[in-house]
Amino acid sequence: MKRNDRRARLLIGATALAGGCLVTTASWAQSPSRAGARNPASQNQVEEVVVTAEKRAEGLQNVSNAITAVSGATLERASVREVGDLTQLAPSLQFGTRSTNVFIALRGIGQAGQDIGSQSGVTVSLDGVPLLNHFMMNPTFLDVERVEVLRGPQGTISGRNATGGAINVYSTAPTGRTEGGVSLTAGNYSRLGVKGYLNGPLSEDLSARLSFQREEAEGWLKNGFTGKRNDDTDITQVRGQLLYTPTAALSLRALVDYTHDRSDPSFAQIIRRADPARPTVTEVPGYAYPQNSLENLTVYRNEPNHRDAKDFRATLIARWDLSSDVSLTSTSGFIQHDIDLTDVDVDATPVASTRFDLIGLYAEQETQELTLTANLGDRADLVAGLFYMHGDSSEPLYLSLAAFKNYLVYLPEETLDSYAGYAQVRYNLTDKLRATLGGRYTTDVKSYEEKSSVAGTALFHADKGTFRAFTPRFVLDYTPTDESLIYASVSRGFKSGGFNTLGDVTLPVNRFDPEYVWNYEVGLKAMMFDRRLRMSLTGFYADYTNLQQTIFRLNEATQVRFPRVENSSSAKIKGVELEGEATPVTGLRLTGAVTYLDAQFGFFCNNNPLYPNVPTARSCAGVMRNGEALPPGAIQLEGNALTQAPHWQFNTSAQYAFPISSRLILTTRVDYKWQSRTYFDIYNNPQNSQSAYGLLNASVDVGTPDGAWSLTGWVRNAADKRYVSQGSAGSGATPAITGSLGMPRMYGLTLNHHF
Repeated sequence: MKRNDRRARLLIGATALAGGCLVTTASWAQSPSRAGARNPASQNQVEEVVVTAEKRAEGLQNVSNAITAVSGATLERASVREVGDLTQLAPSLQFGTRSTNVFIALRGIGQAGQDIGSQSGVTVSLDGVPLLNHFMMNPTFLDVERVEVLRGPQGTISGRNATGGAINVYSTAPTGRTEGGVSLTAGNYSRLGVKGYLNGPLSEDLSARLSFQREEAEGWLKNGFTGKRNDDTDITQVRGQLLYTPTAALSLRALVDYTHDRSDPSFAQIIRRADPARPTVTEVPGYAYPQNSLENLTVYRNEPNHRDAKDFRATLIARWDLSSDVSLTSTSGFIQHDIDLTDVDVDATPVASTRFDLIGLYAEQETQELTLTANLGDRADLVAGLFYMHGDSSEPLYLSLAAFKNYLVYLPEETLDSYAGYAQVRYNLTDKLRATLGGRYTTDVKSYEEKSSVAGTALFHADKGTFRAFTPRFVLDYTPTDESLIYASVSRGFKSGGFNTLGDVTLPVNRFDPEYVWNYEVGLKAMMFDRRLRMSLTGFYADYTNLQQTIFRLNEATQVRFPRVENSSSAKIKGVELEGEATPVTGLRLTGAVTYLDAQFGFFCNNNPLYPNVPTARSCAGVMRNGEALPPGAIQLEGNALTQAPHWQFNTSAQYAFPISSRLILTTRVDYKWQSRTYFDIYNNPQNSQSAYGLLNASVDVGTPDGAWSLTGWVRNAADKRYVSQGSAGSGATPAITGSLGMPRMYGLTLNHHF
């Protein structure tokens, strides 16, 4: 079978590209609201999966890339409500939070810093628009059609700075069908929620869709000192869309989304000792307050911690079919994302010592992308595009002491202008062998200035830099049968350099260099046993240069430690990923994935503030880093594991649907995720890590075969496992591990009605 014939068959179910967003009739890509294809008899085979990872609609089996695609219906059934929950379903993905900071990692590569000056090695995009800063990258899912998780460097097509991978989220587009749906949820911690959508035609060539959600819940982490509860839920979101198709060759899709999130995440809690030999401040004689009881989800601190986050997003997607073989897509985006975090306790105790009166995170971005796709005869196709992003970010910070208000004031601002051009050609050398050659050239222009003051003494820093890179990609893939694909690829990734916009203002050097990677990958994808089993196997080796990492530099004069991004000389990551999906009997769907990861630093010297002056055989005396001599006690970290890079992780899901009467279908689902020990710092301190653990989610659903009505009982973290999602080690005489706890057991009922 010729390649183009095979590609066409893999696109069964794809009926249109509406304004740049895939609209299909295959049940995989149906709106989660119409997950009502509940008839088990229709689930005898693994469903077709259509993705747009390479800017065109094609079958997952035809893409020479490591991709996990999840439908909106599966997200709903698995209780995946935001980007961070995707760890239950996607291999090699790690996620953690620390108040407003978001830490996403793919294959051990993730967020380098905690300020506006550093950016994540994993990009997140919404409807084709990449997000500027890492603290924007955990949006709540609402009316989502599908999510694509791309693993490994994506420097050619799918995003700037994507040295670890990319997560692409696609909203359900308007259609010409009149329909709607509403879901009501009640659960523990006084959870109440409502969400839904309305969709329909306004005229012959104009359709609209309105989606909304409102959810409240009490906080699950109690402050025993103030009586306040953190980690609550208080979110309102509304999205309106219009789809205009004046001709068969032209479509315009406009999307406006507004989210107001007043949930109060906890900032950081004292978890345990950072050094087993040194007590935390809560353990010293004379400490007058109770110690935290993490098992009982009770902590003691004196500041209440409030957050107010607002997000406005507008997207315009225009698609013009210039001919039957050539299409041009324009994607324009505007996002304004503002977070105010106030009354934040710094020392995590009831003692009135230090607090952040304000941590502000404000970002505004505009993006424009033009993408041309073309079939160049029977043997070749082309994707080419231009991309531009402008971003303005600021992060005001006011730190007060008990006796000195606004002791430390930071007012950093950063501006980004990013330009890129990319192209990729795929050519069929034979009916079974295809070559892909692509590349992207990126130019990032960054400038920042920072007004600051320490104890009333004013300081000022400013800098500007231009960072450029060419990131090529070469692939050979072979189709031994109509249902299998073998590929080998070599690709380069690039993450822009930048500036430490929050850190020790007394240091003269605040710049860090770009990060580069060469990734070598081989993969196998196959559909077997009369399409009852789909599997993929990927092996990869990534060689990183100037890997950006967060360190905590101790100021010898003040004995205060500050976070900053610095470059390690190198890191090497190798691993294997195995994914599978099977439908062994009618109504039963099994999915799973296993990842083995070996992620280690190469030559990398840095000091450990926890042990600043301890002699060691791994001493790096005399080594310079970023133009500075390292402080005493710097050690060699070569061979240490990267953060957020467990050696092993796996996830598995089982969903079984069967009729219990002529009018009702019962669907049960279980999702389980497990991972080995994960380190949260570059020093591999066992105290600052999370030991191996697993999380179990489950649901039972009773509904009508047409999907009009259903009642779902669900539970997340069913075993009520206590675990740390992100941690940081202190220093000094009473050092502690402070961090964020993972969510405890949640359960509830959801009533769905679709019409």
